[in-house]
Amino acid sequence: MPTTGSAVPQQAPPGAGDVRHEISAAIAAAFLLAACATKLERPIEPFASKVIEIAPNAWYERCIALQSGDRLLFSYVVDPPMAFSIRRHIGSSNVSYIVRDLAREEGGIFFVPETQDYCLHWTPSPVEVTWPTLLRYDVRLNR
Repeated sequence: MPTTGSAVPQQAPPGAGDVRHEISAAIAAAFLLAACATKLERPIEPFASKVIEIAPNAWYERCIALQSGDRLLFSYVVDPPMAFSIRRHIGSSNVSYIVRDLAREEGGIFFVPETQDYCLHWTPSPVEVTWPTLLRYDVRLNR
Protein backbone atom coordinates (compact mmCIF):
# COMPACT_ATOMS: atom_id res chain seq x y z
CA MET A 1 0.00 0.00 0.00
CA PRO A 2 1.52 3.38 -0.98
CA THR A 3 2.11 5.87 1.76
CA THR A 4 1.99 9.63 1.55
CA GLY A 5 4.18 12.06 3.33
CA SER A 6 6.04 15.27 2.90
CA ALA A 7 9.09 15.38 0.68
CA VAL A 8 12.37 16.36 2.25
CA PRO A 9 14.10 19.12 0.27
CA GLN A 10 17.55 18.16 -0.91
CA GLN A 11 20.40 20.50 -0.12
CA ALA A 12 23.42 21.19 -2.29
CA PRO A 13 26.72 19.77 -1.05
CA PRO A 14 28.96 22.16 0.90
CA GLY A 15 30.83 24.56 -1.40
CA ALA A 16 28.45 24.01 -4.38
CA GLY A 17 27.04 27.54 -4.04
CA ASP A 18 30.54 28.97 -4.45
CA VAL A 19 31.07 27.08 -7.73
CA ARG A 20 27.68 28.22 -9.09
CA HIS A 21 28.53 31.81 -8.16
CA GLU A 22 31.90 31.59 -9.94
CA ILE A 23 30.32 30.11 -13.07
CA SER A 24 27.61 32.81 -13.09
CA ALA A 25 30.23 35.53 -12.69
CA ALA A 26 32.32 34.08 -15.55
CA ILE A 27 29.30 33.92 -17.86
CA ALA A 28 28.30 37.50 -16.99
CA ALA A 29 31.86 38.70 -17.68
CA ALA A 30 31.90 36.91 -21.07
CA PHE A 31 28.63 38.59 -22.09
CA LEU A 32 29.94 41.97 -20.96
CA LEU A 33 33.13 41.54 -23.02
CA ALA A 34 31.16 40.42 -26.07
CA ALA A 35 28.89 43.46 -25.76
CA CYS A 36 31.88 45.78 -25.63
CA ALA A 37 33.57 44.11 -28.62
CA THR A 38 30.54 44.46 -30.92
CA LYS A 39 29.30 47.90 -31.89
CA LEU A 40 26.27 48.19 -34.17
CA GLU A 41 26.37 51.29 -36.33
CA ARG A 42 22.69 50.98 -37.17
CA PRO A 43 19.97 49.41 -35.00
CA ILE A 44 18.52 46.15 -36.24
CA GLU A 45 14.87 45.39 -35.47
CA PRO A 46 14.09 41.78 -36.35
CA PHE A 47 10.49 40.59 -36.51
CA ALA A 48 9.30 37.04 -37.01
CA SER A 49 5.57 36.57 -37.42
CA LYS A 50 3.66 33.71 -35.95
CA VAL A 51 2.00 31.42 -38.46
CA ILE A 52 -0.86 33.43 -39.93
CA GLU A 53 -3.94 31.62 -41.17
CA ILE A 54 -5.48 33.41 -44.16
CA ALA A 55 -8.97 32.63 -45.42
CA PRO A 56 -9.07 30.62 -48.67
CA ASN A 57 -8.39 32.80 -51.73
CA ALA A 58 -7.89 35.97 -49.66
CA TRP A 59 -4.97 38.41 -49.78
CA TYR A 60 -2.90 39.56 -46.79
CA GLU A 61 -1.03 42.81 -46.19
CA ARG A 62 1.17 44.28 -43.47
CA CYS A 63 2.41 47.89 -43.68
CA ILE A 64 5.42 49.49 -42.03
CA ALA A 65 6.83 53.03 -41.89
CA LEU A 66 10.27 53.07 -43.52
CA GLN A 67 12.84 55.81 -43.97
CA SER A 68 14.88 56.72 -47.01
CA GLY A 69 18.10 54.69 -47.01
CA ASP A 70 16.66 51.83 -44.92
CA ARG A 71 17.27 48.28 -46.05
CA LEU A 72 14.42 45.88 -45.38
CA LEU A 73 15.52 42.25 -45.40
CA PHE A 74 12.50 40.01 -45.88
CA SER A 75 11.69 36.33 -46.24
CA TYR A 76 8.54 34.25 -46.09
CA VAL A 77 7.15 30.74 -46.33
CA VAL A 78 3.57 30.21 -47.48
CA ASP A 79 1.35 27.27 -48.43
CA PRO A 80 -0.33 27.23 -50.91
CA PRO A 81 1.93 29.52 -53.00
CA MET A 82 1.12 33.23 -53.18
CA ALA A 83 2.42 36.17 -55.21
CA PHE A 84 4.27 38.84 -53.20
CA SER A 85 4.94 42.54 -53.56
CA ILE A 86 6.26 45.48 -51.60
CA ARG A 87 4.21 48.51 -52.46
CA ARG A 88 2.82 51.89 -51.47
CA HIS A 89 -0.74 53.10 -51.55
CA ILE A 90 -1.01 56.48 -53.26
CA GLY A 91 -4.60 57.64 -53.30
CA SER A 92 -6.60 54.91 -55.03
CA SER A 93 -3.50 53.51 -56.77
CA ASN A 94 -0.76 51.09 -55.71
CA VAL A 95 2.89 51.50 -56.70
CA SER A 96 4.87 48.24 -56.48
CA TYR A 97 8.64 48.32 -55.89
CA ILE A 98 9.24 44.57 -55.68
CA VAL A 99 7.03 41.96 -57.36
CA ARG A 100 7.47 38.19 -57.02
CA ASP A 101 5.51 35.50 -58.86
CA LEU A 102 3.72 32.67 -57.07
CA ALA A 103 6.12 30.92 -54.69
CA ARG A 104 6.09 28.92 -51.47
CA GLU A 105 9.28 30.55 -50.24
CA GLU A 106 11.04 33.80 -51.11
CA GLY A 107 13.30 36.47 -49.70
CA GLY A 108 15.34 39.51 -50.59
CA ILE A 109 16.39 43.05 -49.71
CA PHE A 110 14.33 46.17 -50.38
CA PHE A 111 16.32 49.41 -50.55
CA VAL A 112 13.90 52.13 -49.44
CA PRO A 113 13.90 55.08 -51.88
CA GLU A 114 11.99 57.61 -49.75
CA THR A 115 10.43 57.95 -46.31
CA GLN A 116 6.89 56.53 -46.58
CA ASP A 117 4.66 53.69 -45.42
CA TYR A 118 5.33 50.54 -47.47
CA CYS A 119 3.23 47.38 -47.47
CA LEU A 120 4.18 43.72 -47.72
CA HIS A 121 1.35 42.27 -49.80
CA TRP A 122 0.56 38.63 -50.57
CA THR A 123 -1.94 37.76 -53.33
CA PRO A 124 -3.51 34.29 -53.68
CA SER A 125 -3.12 32.04 -56.68
CA PRO A 126 -5.85 32.35 -59.32
CA VAL A 127 -6.53 28.64 -58.71
CA GLU A 128 -9.20 28.55 -56.03
CA VAL A 129 -8.58 26.43 -52.94
CA THR A 130 -10.97 25.39 -50.17
CA TRP A 131 -8.44 25.34 -47.35
CA PRO A 132 -6.78 28.28 -45.57
CA THR A 133 -3.35 29.58 -46.51
CA LEU A 134 -0.60 29.43 -43.90
CA LEU A 135 1.95 32.28 -43.97
CA ARG A 136 5.00 33.01 -41.85
CA TYR A 137 7.31 35.93 -42.60
CA ASP A 138 10.46 37.53 -41.18
CA VAL A 139 11.69 41.09 -41.62
CA ARG A 140 14.82 42.79 -40.40
CA LEU A 141 15.26 46.52 -40.74
CA ASN A 142 18.76 47.95 -41.09
CA ARG A 143 18.74 51.71 -40.69
